[in-house]
Parts: sequence; structure tokens; C-alpha cells
Amino acid sequence: MSAVHTSRPIRCVLGMLASDKHSKGIRTLARYLRDQGVEVIYTGEYNTSQQIARIAVSEDADFVGISSLSGNYVLRMQELVAAMGAAGGEDIPILLGGLIDPDDEPALKASGVARVFGADSSLPDILEFVKELASNKPSA
Repeated sequence: MSAVHTSRPIRCVLGMLASDKHSKGIRTLARYLRDQGVEVIYTGEYNTSQQIARIAVSEDADFVGISSLSGNYVLRMQELVAAMGAAGGEDIPILLGGLIDPDDEPALKASGVARVFGADSSLPDILEFVKELASNKPSA
């Protein structure tokens, strides 16, 4: 893959929604992306969809990454997509990772989630997708 040429580093907002608190995976991803030159705004645990959306828009994020290990991720992603739209961030892709049932992927994508990364996803695969997102983003 050719190098990605952007005027600034790729910038993302990573976090977890509601009471989901199993944060080892998202913290590992945050460190990995940071070490690969991505600007990471890590919001931690216990966020609302509205908080994530406001941060993503105010930070001019290239994408939002959410980790979920709870069973209510379809509802949470629908809420986040709506909050992103209300905050003016409908063009910011949302990535979801964690323990995601493959049978739920069509519903997640239909609700507006750009990509789902299950527990078997590798960090380099996630980085590759992130670089593709950034290379396809229109210049401001």
C-alpha cells in the first residue's frame, strides 16, 4: 500500500459507551494507533453517545472507534449514529469492535456503522482500514 499523504495525522476518538467497562482492548488499540502516528483522543469508559459525538465533531476526528463487550451494542450504535447526526458529525465514520455477534453485523451496518471488528481482528488490519478511511476522506 502506498503511503497516505494528509495535511495532518489521522485523528480519532476512541471510547466506550454507557456502563461497558472492559477497556483492555480499546486501551491496547489506542496505544497501538498512537505508536503508528495516529492522534488518539481517548475518552475512556462511561460515555454517552452525545459526549462522544460532541468530542468527535469538536476534535475534527477522522473516525470514531467504540469498543463493546456488552450485549446492547446494536442499540448503542443506533444512539451514537443519531447523536453524531445531531452534532453535525454524520460524515464521521464509526467503527465498532469487541465481542460482536457476526449475525448482528448487517443491522449494525444498516444503522450506519462503517466497519465491525470482532475479537479475532488484528491491530494491523484495523490500522489498514483506518488508513483507507483517511485516504478516501475529501480534503477540507
